Amino acid sequence: MFHAVHFPFRSLTNLPRILILFTVSDLRTVMIPVASFTIISTSPINSSKLLAALFWTWLHLLQFCVSNQSLHTEEDTLNKPWRPIPSNLIPISTTRQLRWLLLPVCIWLSVYHRITSIGVLLSLAFMAHNEFGFGSHWLLRNACNAWGYAMFNAGSVGIANRSIKDRQLFYSFIYNSLIIFTTIYAQDFRDTEGDALIGRKTLPVVFPKASRIAILLSVWGWTSMLISTCHGPHPWLSLIFGAVGLVVGLRFYCFRSAMDDRKSYGLYNLWLVWAQFVHLPSMKFI
Repeated sequence: MFHAVHFPFRSLTNLPRILILFTVSDLRTVMIPVASFTIISTSPINSSKLLAALFWTWLHLLQFCVSNQSLHTEEDTLNKPWRPIPSNLIPISTTRQLRWLLLPVCIWLSVYHRITSIGVLLSLAFMAHNEFGFGSHWLLRNACNAWGYAMFNAGSVGIANRSIKDRQLFYSFIYNSLIIFTTIYAQDFRDTEGDALIGRKTLPVVFPKASRIAILLSVWGWTSMLISTCHGPHPWLSLIFGAVGLVVGLRFYCFRSAMDDRKSYGLYNLWLVWAQFVHLPSMKFI
């Protein structure tokens, strides 16, 4: 049985700030790549449908973040003390209630937009990653991330009024899922201390040296493949994309402090946005 969500007065008056703080560190990893993919793959796009797609994406991101952050508070206390729970803006009990309130709300929104199966599969990915503990092992963690990104992209594009049964678009979902599966552990280098504290077996924790070689090879490998297969009229853009990919890989390999990893991760997100849509038929520009 669900109980009424009780927000202490301080939490209620700060609710907009709390919701933003839950999601802010994942906006560039999820919102920007998904929004970019949606805009480019459905161009021309209706602005009201784009806003609906972005809200659907953000609300599901909020569901994931609330679930994740309510289960591993020790990590956030060490790595991200500004988040709502470690900064005492909202108690854990209220956060857990909010987590289970968001689940039916997100499902309802997916039903409203006629993408019910996508919403259900995305919520299942969140549960697998968080409540079922798949996010604690690097292989299952990467698989959940790839699964989640595919559903984020499919849902957002579906709301933006393009058929997700389009064959070329389907291949783009596969491309993006593989890119995520083989590179998303870039986000884990900056959090190794907190992950080790709670026993989370991410690639940088389990294989601290090999994972840096792997991220160099995987980012550069995808960059090279995308450049070689996505031909376009502007070769200089290929050079820029190639340079970004090389810099990202080399930074993770050569610079290994927590601060360096945060900066490298910022560049990785720039690369990821580009890599997410350069293979689209409408984007023959590299």
